[in-house]
Order: sequence, then structure tokens, then C-alpha cells
Amino acid sequence: MENKYTSLNIGFDAKRAFQNTRGLGNYSRNLISGLLEYCPGNNYFLYGAKPSEYDLIKWMQDLPETTKIRAPHKSSRLLQAYWRSHGIIKSINTDQIDIYHGLSHEIPLNAKNIKAKKVVTIHDLLFLRFKQNFSFADRNIYLSKIKYSCRNSDRVISVSNQTKSDLINYLGIGEEKIDVVYQSCNQNFYRTVSFDDRQKIKNKYRLPDRYLLFVGALVKHKNIERILEALAMISASELIPLVIVGKPNSYKEVLLKLITKLKLEKHVIFINYISNADMPAVYQMAQILVWPSLFEGFGIPVIEALFSNVPVITSNIGCLTEVGGEGSYYVDPNKPEEISNAISKIISSDSLAAHMQKVGRKHVEKFHVKNTTGRLMEIYSSL
Repeated sequence: MENKYTSLNIGFDAKRAFQNTRGLGNYSRNLISGLLEYCPGNNYFLYGAKPSEYDLIKWMQDLPETTKIRAPHKSSRLLQAYWRSHGIIKSINTDQIDIYHGLSHEIPLNAKNIKAKKVVTIHDLLFLRFKQNFSFADRNIYLSKIKYSCRNSDRVISVSNQTKSDLINYLGIGEEKIDVVYQSCNQNFYRTVSFDDRQKIKNKYRLPDRYLLFVGALVKHKNIERILEALAMISASELIPLVIVGKPNSYKEVLLKLITKLKLEKHVIFINYISNADMPAVYQMAQILVWPSLFEGFGIPVIEALFSNVPVITSNIGCLTEVGGEGSYYVDPNKPEEISNAISKIISSDSLAAHMQKVGRKHVEKFHVKNTTGRLMEIYSSL
């Protein structure tokens, strides 16, 4: 990418980048890594408590030496939270930051005291769409933070047109203030894993020869129950195992009971954790990503699968048609029979699977980190 911009001091809220191994953490790390690779002429500052998990420590250690890390002096979670909302302002101003970007829904309080231009990314408003899944207290905290951040930032970045629409319709944020900048995924997904390495990873996680794949949090709106019901409708001759990659929680017990009820014990495999380095191979060995979520702000497993040349079944609602493009197979997420039919059609037709792979791979290039980074840098420069 041609470096056509004036060098800037750009600061980031790095809490999720340093502490979260899932969606918001991946978003933060991929965005920062993209800027470091394609826009190296800027000075980058990461504000947040340093990580304790191995993968996150390694990511931090691999950052260029020119990347400056600012961590709170106190280690207690309460004091870290206070620093992130208040004490951080002194560091931002001392570092002479030009752009400060809150990567996950919030910027510091008393934002008027920050001399830098302020940008905030809003990923979704799920807590307003699925109120029943959030406590009253959590809903009000999220709403207060997001309202404040949007109204006190110079620009609001939405990860999809769907989230932009929600910001306008639910919160009354002016359309002219919102920019859509798509997410990308880790660049490891852009490369084909060798046959030998795939076999090693297959053995490491005891994966079957053929399998369907679901990746994500084990939460109700991800709609895993409908996937299980769909599996129970598939004939024994066509049924292949479903591998579910997600951190266990109380909702897993709900899924286990349904698996027993549907007599699918031999056809569902839970894997609690797979390292970031191993995930591309896990995708590339899958027959289909089955991802009929009820609603998403973006849906990063969809683009991970498309970059991995894996056919995708996903929902015909929200941003998922925006992300999945013409190559994905869309279903009504509330109808397990549609999910079942889609799985059977793709499994039984090599030509259909090949067509989906070809069209999906062409579509997903718009989410390449080079393109998303360029769009982001245009916004920074305009400020």
C-alpha cells in the first residue's frame, strides 16, 4: 500500500487486543497488525494491561519495537478499569496522540479533555435486539457507554451496514457521522496449509476424516440448537459429524441434553479450544461451515471459511448476506429443515461445493486486510 498519508500518532484502546482471544480481541489484533504492515509510517501506541495468555503474549512480543505500549501501573481489575476510563487521558495527551481509536464500543470518560481526534468502533447492538439474553444492569451499562462514545467521538466506525442502520434507528446517531469499515481476519487464513501439517493438526485434535464445522461462542443466538435439529433430519447414509469449536459454559449443558434427546452422541464433537495457528487447517479440512446465527454485527467465521475455500451455510437475515456474498447458501435460521436440506445438497454435490468455493473466494477479497486497512487509513487521514 502506497504510504500517501502524513505520519500520525495513533493510539488504541488495547484492552481486547491484550485480554480477549475471541471476536473483539481478534478484531483489535487484526486491525492493528494490518496498519503495522500496510501503513508503517505512523507511530502506534497501545493502551492496556499486558496479556497473561500465551497466544496473546506472543502476539504482543512480535509487535515491532517501534510500537509503544502503555500499561496501567496498578494490577487490580478495578484500578485498571478506572485507568482505562480516566487515568489514560493524561497518557494520551502526553504522547501527543493525533487519533485515539476505541476498538470496542467505548472511549474514555471526560473525552472532552482528550486533545486527539476520537474514533470508536461499534460492532453490534445485540443487547437491544435480544434483551432477554442480557440482564437489566448490563443492558443499561452497554447502552450508556455506547451512547456516550458515539456522541463524543469525531467518527463512528460500524463493522457492517447492518450495524450502521441499527445505530441510526436505535440510537439516533447521524448517518453522516458513521463510516462502514469491514473487519478482516487473521492473515493465516489466506494461505493453504500443507497436507502434512493438516494431518498433524487432524491427529492433534482427533478430528474425523469428514466433518461439518461450527466456530463461535456457545450462546443461544448462535442457534446451535437448530443445527442439531437439522442433523437429526439427515439420513444415516449422508450424516457426517459436526465439530463445535467454542469455550464451554452453562449453555453447553442445554446442547448436551438436546444431543442426547436427538440421539446424536456419536455425531457431535466439542472442542473447547484450538490455537489461532491451528484454526486455518481446521477450517480447510471441513466440508461445510454451518453458521445459521439469529443475528450478528458481522460474523467473522464466515469470512474465515470463505478465505479457507470452505462452503458456507448461513442465515438469510441481517449482515450475514452482506458478509457471505453470492457464494454462500442462505437459510431461514428458524427452520432446521432448511439447514438440513442445505447440508444434504452440498454434501452430495461436488459441483455445487466447488462453485460455492470459487464464488466465495472471489467475494471475500473485499475483506482482505489490505483493503480494510486502506479504508480505515482514509478515515484517519480525513480527521
